[in-house]
Amino acid sequence: MSHPPRRSDAASSDTRERILDVAEALFASQGLAGTGVREIAQAAGLTPASLYNHFSGKEALYEAVLERGVRPLAVLLHGLALREQTPDAAEEIVGAIMDHLARTPHVPRLIQHEACSGGERLGRLARDWIRPLLHQGIAEMKRDAQSPWDEAEHPLVITAWMHLVFGHFAMAPLLAEVFDEDPLGPEAIARQTRFFRKLAHRMMRTEP
Repeated sequence: MSHPPRRSDAASSDTRERILDVAEALFASQGLAGTGVREIAQAAGLTPASLYNHFSGKEALYEAVLERGVRPLAVLLHGLALREQTPDAAEEIVGAIMDHLARTPHVPRLIQHEACSGGERLGRLARDWIRPLLHQGIAEMKRDAQSPWDEAEHPLVITAWMHLVFGHFAMAPLLAEVFDEDPLGPEAIARQTRFFRKLAHRMMRTEP
């Protein structure tokens, strides 16, 4: 018989998530090098000593932010690969990815920051996180006998989707100024998800 988590365990988990939320936003805007542990702790309402009870240091915190933000995307794609291929598979995965990124909205901007600044973690970010994600997307495309794209175009299609989906979140501060609306709000996310699903249907299917 399972028991509910103890209150202290639940409080620790809540604190850990709060730290990750704050660190995600700060890393996205300032990068790893430009963000200090003291700054993260202060923004999370903690002392640095309290933060170290949850994470051994800034590097471990950075890895945890990526783990929480990127690994579930790979899990989603892997789960899709284990399912029977359906005509709506691309639309389903787009919806699931948008739902996840809505919960970790600063991760795409963190990745964009590393790419634009040529940060010291760029190589590892590409090798450990982004490359496996793209490879799983390409593998899923190969399963689709009805795909209108040649195999040589598969990496280009997956990369384009990464730009589109990540771009909505990475460009959120600019889009908010352009449209006078929070692009990360529930209505905007729902509207963007519907659009991406429609786009996936158009891009991933040949005309009858």
